[in-house]
Amino acid sequence: MESPYEQEKPPPESGYVRPPGLEMVNGFAIFLLVLLVFWLAQSICLVQQVIATTPELKERGFSPRLLNDSLFQERATEMLANGDVVSYVSFWSGLIGFTLLVLLTSWWKRGRIVQFLGLRPPALKPLLAWIGLFALAITAMEAIAYFLPRFDNSFMENVLGSARNIPMLYLGSALMPALFEEFFLRGLLFGSLRHLLDKHVAVAITAGIFTFLHLQYPWYLLLFVVLPLGVILGYARANTGSIWTSVLLHLLNNLLSLALPQLP
Repeated sequence: MESPYEQEKPPPESGYVRPPGLEMVNGFAIFLLVLLVFWLAQSICLVQQVIATTPELKERGFSPRLLNDSLFQERATEMLANGDVVSYVSFWSGLIGFTLLVLLTSWWKRGRIVQFLGLRPPALKPLLAWIGLFALAITAMEAIAYFLPRFDNSFMENVLGSARNIPMLYLGSALMPALFEEFFLRGLLFGSLRHLLDKHVAVAITAGIFTFLHLQYPWYLLLFVVLPLGVILGYARANTGSIWTSVLLHLLNNLLSLALPQLP
């Protein structure tokens, strides 16, 4: 997927002394650490919400044995599709992961973090071009969903139907995932892979991991919606040289995912 607005590969970093292979390994180590902390934060937030919303469990308080309790496990399964809980868990775990990512990447890259993560804003013309391409892709995906009813997303329907805290819904299910996932995948991981791999391989790997992180959706949505979206976001970041392009497109996708099912 080439673009007439593709950015040239940036010049080598000034003062760069470590071998590219070592730099990629360093970046991947930070990636795994952030992923571990993110998953741990998700688990802690979920346990906290299950206990807080279940009087019987709240009276008992937390202990490691509680994790094997049948009531706790039943409530945890229910909470995985509860809009308020999903948004709460997503917001706080995303914020923790994002903060750690920025701190560790700043320590690692120091003065080169702007170039590494692609923090400069994109030029207007390529940004508009990618928004147009994104609109066409979303239209095609919605057409597929319309003609093939089995593509209905029951997970999102359950989340929307049970959400009562609307501001947290949009913060936790739209804004924070767009910010954290893009900095995590199209920022940290993409930048690390580019020390050794070309753009197309880096986009493919980030799109694959992006798909893996959304296993709550059925396989056909992963194959025909999530994976293509990951490819588009990857090339949008690579070809404009700015992480903010993919953040904006990801945010638009999340907002549409929340808004479209509520239309009459």
